[in-house]
Amino acid sequence: MKKARHVVPALLALYLLPACKTVTEQLSPDPAQSIPESKGTFRQAGEDSPPATQALEKPWWELFKDSSLDQLIASLNDSNPDAKAALARVDQSLAVLGITRAKILPTVTGTSLAGSRQDSRNNLLFEIDSLNYDRFSIGLNATWELDLWGRVQATAKSDRYLASAEDASYRSLLLSLQANLARQYFAYQANHAQLEYLQKSHDLAQENLKMHQARLDIGEGRQSDVSKALQELQDTASALELATRNTGKLHHSLAILTGVLPSSFEVPQGPFPLPPAIPAGLPSALLSRRPDLISADNQLRSAAIRVGLGKVDFLPKFTILGNAGYASLSEGNLFEKASEFFDYGPKVDIPIFQYQLRKHAVGQAKARFTEQAAHYQSAFLNAVREVDDALLDLKSYSRELAHQRQTLDSTTLSAKAAKASYDTGLTDYFDYILAEQIRLQSAAREATLTAEQLSASVRLIQALGGNW
Repeated sequence: MKKARHVVPALLALYLLPACKTVTEQLSPDPAQSIPESKGTFRQAGEDSPPATQALEKPWWELFKDSSLDQLIASLNDSNPDAKAALARVDQSLAVLGITRAKILPTVTGTSLAGSRQDSRNNLLFEIDSLNYDRFSIGLNATWELDLWGRVQATAKSDRYLASAEDASYRSLLLSLQANLARQYFAYQANHAQLEYLQKSHDLAQENLKMHQARLDIGEGRQSDVSKALQELQDTASALELATRNTGKLHHSLAILTGVLPSSFEVPQGPFPLPPAIPAGLPSALLSRRPDLISADNQLRSAAIRVGLGKVDFLPKFTILGNAGYASLSEGNLFEKASEFFDYGPKVDIPIFQYQLRKHAVGQAKARFTEQAAHYQSAFLNAVREVDDALLDLKSYSRELAHQRQTLDSTTLSAKAAKASYDTGLTDYFDYILAEQIRLQSAAREATLTAEQLSASVRLIQALGGNW
């Protein structure tokens, strides 16, 4: 007992010694060495102005200034089941962190016993007066691992990184869901516009067929013109059916993303918004804001600590054990001085003949750290590719859309001219129908390109982590 009284204060003093890093952290690899540098700009970013790195002061979807999109994303944030599940995983990780951190403090439990017992006479080492007797006890048990090597603190820190990674994964999933909804919303708008143009084109094709058939019936037309008009009508009808199917599927998808049944969901309508202006000279350092890279970074740091934890398992484990209370064979004198008992002292667990087990455990932890480092590098490179792809798409769609708008202006003038010529009797109605069908095709193509340009803007915002 006297030895224990001297050992415990010595262990406590050692435990409370200040240190910059625990032994576990000193034995852990440096995760920063596995994180790629993110300097410079992207290949497709402009360099004609200083890079803009300020954070957005409002949610990214408000950049499009579309109240319908705002309404849909608000519904997604509140009701999407996948987002709710991801948020529940964050709560689980926080609970695990709380359990781990609780081990830093002593564990104290209360015990009580009241009962009867009968011993076996053939199992006694010495004779007793009676084989049947009552037992009563009440007390406390305490256990405290002295975190000399920083094992418990490091475990809590590792779990804290995992909780942060889970939170970042939630934000990454929510961003992905929001971006997916925005892209499908713009695609729905394009398909809805196409339906209107295709329906007009279908009506013109029907009218064209009737006129050619009427000319054939009076002997002024040709069968080949009727057949061609019929084929054009069938092609337009097929395109109309395809656009109808696509619009319906997009409607269903938007409903599910907002957490409601398609039968009770209506897509709010509005005009195409303008794509937000992209800051010039985007620096690759912006990728540090991507939630998936933040998650990968935290998982890498957690894996590094696990390597250190495997190494300190070679060292002794010190625990202080203690219990105290009252015990008696009679309830009448349970709380008397003579019924008191206590027992305390240090416990040391030393790994013996466990070298191979510990060695392979460390090897496993190192392999996991290497895996997480590779995952981070892969995620970083993929993030750079996504940003450059989105920037490339934006530039390309902007140029293509400018050409398409010139084409639409030209076809619109041609259709107006054909209608004017028909009204003055200079040409027949067939020329106007053909010119109007070409105009409708150009208008449908412009709607598609506009949706693609807006989707590319969303992909860029998502690739940058929902921020500039």
